[in-house]
Amino acid sequence: MSAADFPAEYLEFVRLFNGGKFFEAHEILELRWRQEKGAVRDYYQGLIQIAAVFVHLQKGTPEGGKQLLMTAAKYLAKYRPAFMGLDLDKLLAETQACLFSGREFPRIFLA
Repeated sequence: MSAADFPAEYLEFVRLFNGGKFFEAHEILELRWRQEKGAVRDYYQGLIQIAAVFVHLQKGTPEGGKQLLMTAAKYLAKYRPAFMGLDLDKLLAETQACLFSGREFPRIFLA
């Protein structure tokens, strides 16, 4: 699949996420999630929650982010290791490292 095959909201989510605009990324993908009835719905839900983890970090409330990371991992489990061009194992590992070790925010690269 190429980027042209992905929904516009998904691509905008990636752009906003990589720009550190996690709240906005959450909001744009939520628009797509609300419309989705198929198998990809849980995937979007997991990514929305990953973005929310970083919203919590930006607000200085990492404890809220820890619970969201666990829930996001459950939503994304059936899509691992990769889905829709995204290395989920890497994203989850980098999110965990950021949350628990203070590493910098990860970036998303679509294959």
